[in-house]
Amino acid sequence: LNSTEYEVKLVDTAGQDEYSIFPLQYSMDFHGYVLVYSITSSKSFQIVQIIYDKLLDMVGKI
Repeated sequence: LNSTEYEVKLVDTAGQDEYSIFPLQYSMDFHGYVLVYSITSSKSFQIVQIIYDKLLDMVGKI
């Protein structure tokens, strides 16, 4: 954007359970998060909700 470089880190959590997929190192010094789930899987959506709640606990209200 306007010749400014940005670093984007992607964390693929597929295959991990919802309680181990978001270590503290992935919640510090970031400016935003993109949570993605499958629209064909209610379990996928439930896991995203758990991750979102963990984010709120670790970094505060988004």
